[in-house]
Amino acid sequence: MHSSFCADGLETIADGACFAAHEGARALVVYLHGRYAPASEREELDRQARVARLATTRGFAVLALRGVQGECATTELADWFCWPSNSRNASDAPAFVARMAPLLDGAKKRVGARAPTYLLGFSNGAYFASILAERALVPFDAIVIAHGGPLDATNNDPPRATPILLVTADDDPSDDEMQALDRELSRRKWPHDMIAREGGHALPDWDISMALAFFDRSRTESLPLEPPLARRESHHVAEAGALGAPAQ
Repeated sequence: MHSSFCADGLETIADGACFAAHEGARALVVYLHGRYAPASEREELDRQARVARLATTRGFAVLALRGVQGECATTELADWFCWPSNSRNASDAPAFVARMAPLLDGAKKRVGARAPTYLLGFSNGAYFASILAERALVPFDAIVIAHGGPLDATNNDPPRATPILLVTADDDPSDDEMQALDRELSRRKWPHDMIAREGGHALPDWDISMALAFFDRSRTESLPLEPPLARRESHHVAEAGALGAPAQ
């Protein structure tokens, strides 16, 4: 059975935090969900469970974290769970990082203090991931921004070394933003790669598998990856309960 947030197969370690690992896990993936309403929690639990299942079978531990109600951009979404995601609430990011810090430290102790730590942000969580990357608020070894997350185009700071993978989809309303993010990262000479697939706004197994492959390869390879992670034209995927719009 699962708690109100943790899917089957994940252990509740704190309110709004879940952990999963097989024996001998060699790295940690932090997963940030997209925005969701309490009534649609089952859909998020499915995403969380699939991230944990795919990651743990490849030797990763998973720390799944939950956003906060009242953090969404509009009052109509007051009871939805969200992350800081835009210019109106980006200033909240340090408080979220402070809340995450003991959870991240505890998870790293279970995996090994020197184990690589990666970040996978989906949708609203991807926007937050971009804020974390932009401001270097948490020292991740690599970051995957899936379906949402523009950086501040006015920032001309020197590029940071953290490699980034962008994951987008042809029919995703956030695709234009993802393309703009790709251009901005290129302008700033930020080491990054980008993959695309057919389909819409979702986090299917293909996206998760590509993220995990990127984490593995980014440890020893420079970007852009050669050969690339995948060829985009052969991957039409869908996800039950997929969202119809980017969740900023």
